[in-house]
Amino acid sequence: GDTMVMLKQNSLDKEEARIAAMRARAEARTQRFLNARTRTMGVDKAGLDAQVEEKRQAKEALRQANMDQAAYDQQILRMLEENEAQARAEKMAALNALREDLLQKASEPKNDLPKIGDSVNAEECGTGAAQYFAGEDKNKDSRRRLQQAQMRQWTSQQKAEKAARNMEEKEDETRFHQYLMAVDDMRGQMENEDKARTAADRLNFRKLNEEQAALTRATREQDRQLAAKMDDMELTHVKNDPFLNEETDFGTSAVAPHRVRPDHFKGFNKEQISWTYAKNGELVEAHQKMKQDERDTEKAWGNHVAAVTRVMEQNEQESKAQANYMNKLQTDVLNQQRAEQLAKKAQSKEDRFGSVDGGFYKGFGTSCR
Repeated sequence: GDTMVMLKQNSLDKEEARIAAMRARAEARTQRFLNARTRTMGVDKAGLDAQVEEKRQAKEALRQANMDQAAYDQQILRMLEENEAQARAEKMAALNALREDLLQKASEPKNDLPKIGDSVNAEECGTGAAQYFAGEDKNKDSRRRLQQAQMRQWTSQQKAEKAARNMEEKEDETRFHQYLMAVDDMRGQMENEDKARTAADRLNFRKLNEEQAALTRATREQDRQLAAKMDDMELTHVKNDPFLNEETDFGTSAVAPHRVRPDHFKGFNKEQISWTYAKNGELVEAHQKMKQDERDTEKAWGNHVAAVTRVMEQNEQESKAQANYMNKLQTDVLNQQRAEQLAKKAQSKEDRFGSVDGGFYKGFGTSCR
């Protein structure tokens, strides 16, 4: 019992270590994504090496867990066999004690009581009593009593052995049924543990995705606010800058209105600035459209992940239903085999003396001779 508890505790510790390592990998991955320098400068060799080492350790932990599970199963099987052997030995000891008690009871004087009256002693009688003749077997009565006693003892022994065999068969069937129940319970417990572990992993993945999505939304909102603030600062600077608000027509060349004297250039006029702002607005709208497309793509990816999760849950439920159906089918087959065996035993019991039915006599006189 202590070894079973230790094995189970070791399995739980390894599972907790695996979950902690997975969370640490997710946290490190998040930190790498948040750092723009390491995200855009190339491959993170240290991170890849760490992932390779973590995968190797995960495979080693899985192999060790499988070995521990196999040892755990072997120990359970050994304990069941030891319990069956002990029960069988106790049963045989009880049957031997019962047989010895029956033999002792059969040999006691009270089981061979004398008759009400004494028998006639033929040797003491005279010839006229006609009780004793020449050549007669004088030990006939004692030999008959001895044979009857032997027959009673043999009959009692046969009855006891037959009852012991029937009891042993019933106990074997009961032990086999208990073994099947124990195997079914163990299988159900393992399936429940796998289901709980899968649900915990799915919940952890969901939490990590939600945290990553929240962090992404917060970062985008900060970038948007910063861009809006920079735009406002730029507009304010343009409006209040004395150089930009100077008279710009002074730099126009006298040769042609579309030419500008570089030494007299004072900046763009309002039409040119409006055109520049319009182009900048178009760029801002294109940037916003690209951001909206990214949000739509992220939303579509979230819907895809949710659909995949639903499909996985449905497949898991179908697998569990199939396993339950196979277990029920196996139980029905075992019950049918047990019923057929009992029917065969009953039929063999009925046919052990043999009989001739009416069909045997109907065959006389029906040949083709």
